[in-house]
Amino acid sequence: MSRGVIFSILLVIAMFFWGSSWPSSKVLVTYTSADVVTFWRFFLALLASIPLVVMLKIPLRIDGKAFKYLLAAAVFNCLYSLMFFVGLNYGSAGKGGVLVTTITPVFVYLLTFGLYKIQKGVNKSVKGNEILGVFLGIVAGICLLDLGNLQTLFSKFNVFFVLCALDWAVLTLVCQRIRIHPIAINFYITLFSVVLFSPIFLIQPQMLEIFNFDLRFWCMLLIIAVLSTAIGTSIYYMGIAQVGAEKASSYPLLVPVFALLTSYFILGEIPSVLTLIGGAIAIFATYLINLYKPRVKKTQ
Repeated sequence: MSRGVIFSILLVIAMFFWGSSWPSSKVLVTYTSADVVTFWRFFLALLASIPLVVMLKIPLRIDGKAFKYLLAAAVFNCLYSLMFFVGLNYGSAGKGGVLVTTITPVFVYLLTFGLYKIQKGVNKSVKGNEILGVFLGIVAGICLLDLGNLQTLFSKFNVFFVLCALDWAVLTLVCQRIRIHPIAINFYITLFSVVLFSPIFLIQPQMLEIFNFDLRFWCMLLIIAVLSTAIGTSIYYMGIAQVGAEKASSYPLLVPVFALLTSYFILGEIPSVLTLIGGAIAIFATYLINLYKPRVKKTQ
């Protein structure tokens, strides 16, 4: 079996870890508050990342510019995690997993296009497939948000997860400016996130209560901290080097599917028809924006 095939299989497994983090996180917030879960997620992910960095001999040297971007990325990462866990108190994990992972690429495209526009002397042509992709992304968003009225539009679930998608889009653009090894980026963002959340120990009396929780809590915590954040993300970055960035970028399209499947088996959640339709449209929109390459007619 070739290395390419092996990493293709590993990438599917990594996407399964990412998808399963949604229902696992939903379980965790039934035990304790979002800030407690967020800290311990980062802390365990950091511990799990250290052996990976050592075994893979990842260079960790950074300069002042990289430090500033990494610190900014950690701030956005902390905000995302807080909104992520709080948002799970107000809706289904499967729907949240579909909404965030499929709407984020649309936000990334819109933010990137906006940055091109405000930079002097930089012109970016818009392709037909990108216009169609953004339009379908908006349609998908309407389906996923289940917009029946203004009250539904501004529900806590919708607000938190739309903000999560926007936050992750900004985080993605910040990380693109960091010129170090991708696994080192993940390591430093996790490390800085732990540092930023450390003061919680002084103000949150429930920080150590997790050691009294049952095996189900610890299994869910290990899924999101070790399997999803540390191992899953590392596999994805290594997979980029093995199968290529273009091919690897298609694998996250599996995350919404796995989020729905694992939410069904772990939580018993049954997705609505609108969630399935919106998710399918959003996946196709992501394909059009990021992966579809129009054929160029050859001139004779």
